Amino acid sequence: MPTKKEEEQIESTAEAVRATTRRRRRQPVVRTNRVCPRFSDPEWSLLQHAARQASLAPGGYTAAVLAAAASSDPNAAVADYRRGIQELMESNRQLAGIGNNLNQAAHFLDAGGQVAADLRQLLQRIEASISAVDDAIAWMVRR
Repeated sequence: MPTKKEEEQIESTAEAVRATTRRRRRQPVVRTNRVCPRFSDPEWSLLQHAARQASLAPGGYTAAVLAAAASSDPNAAVADYRRGIQELMESNRQLAGIGNNLNQAAHFLDAGGQVAADLRQLLQRIEASISAVDDAIAWMVRR
């Protein structure tokens, strides 16, 4: 059983974590309801298998199930959600590649290279792309 001092340390740590938690852009309000299911090994295996079949992580598969529960046509909702997640994952992969190119440009500039107008335009397009992905995520969460 923790001592009074240990309890105070635990509580102060929990307060620090709560204070540093930031809200995701796509989540305008705090979600107050939480479900933390526990699975037996066979149940977990079934969930992982179903998620793999849908080309999703277990968390993404669970989110798709929630989307289906809220839909008037659950089968279509899962298919739409899956396609949307796959497209967002592909855009994330492409943005990661762009990030690699930006690192190369930063290295060039750090070595004394000059900023070209093309680079400024590229940065604006990248910022717009990231914003579009954020908007798409927000749209999927609201559905």
